[in-house]
Amino acid sequence: MGSNFPVKIKIKLLGLFIVAYGFFYIFPNLYARWEPATLPMTWLDNSIPLIPFTFLIYTSDYLLILFAIILIKNSDDFRSFSRMMFATLFTCGLFFIFFPTTYPRPTYPIVNNTFIKAAMEFIYVGDSPNNCLPSLHVALTSVSAWSLRRGSKKVLGFFVLWTLAIIISTLTTKQHYFIDVIGGLLVLVAVVMVEKWFVNHFTVKHSPQIGDAPNSKIPVEIFPEL
Repeated sequence: MGSNFPVKIKIKLLGLFIVAYGFFYIFPNLYARWEPATLPMTWLDNSIPLIPFTFLIYTSDYLLILFAIILIKNSDDFRSFSRMMFATLFTCGLFFIFFPTTYPRPTYPIVNNTFIKAAMEFIYVGDSPNNCLPSLHVALTSVSAWSLRRGSKKVLGFFVLWTLAIIISTLTTKQHYFIDVIGGLLVLVAVVMVEKWFVNHFTVKHSPQIGDAPNSKIPVEIFPEL
């Protein structure tokens, strides 16, 4: 295993990701270049009700990603995680900019619970039902869970269940179509495949050292000291 990824660089990459998130997600969401298209509703879209408490799950995606950033300590694993997260944001962002879609959001029911009400208001005001296809919620949380596969099995299992709950919440909050979920998962598959190709091709052989496996490789430094 490699050394731990420097915390200072994690913070800098997080700042860069927030800027990119603003460009590829928030800006297209608020200022669509073209009129967002409404997609056909499937029987599943029509069958799933709006469930207020799932807004708390839906908004927990930021927390899930933050925990992944904290828990992934190995340098090689964190570089891979960073590449996939930026690639996911870029891929989804291209759809949001050039092929905008929107969901016919229903009227929210009145709720008394303070936390649920706050989550619903946060989504209603800050996250209009645009940028639907593919679901960035699904793609980013899935990439985060995938990137934790080398760690504790219990931690991975917890994050997989958390991710599945967020995926379901994209439908029960009426923020996404079912096809958006499929699109988000396809982005995950594509990004993972590209990352595997990258690791297999953009590596350099180094001279064997004591304890090295034969023909061992080290990945190219994509994120040097910033």
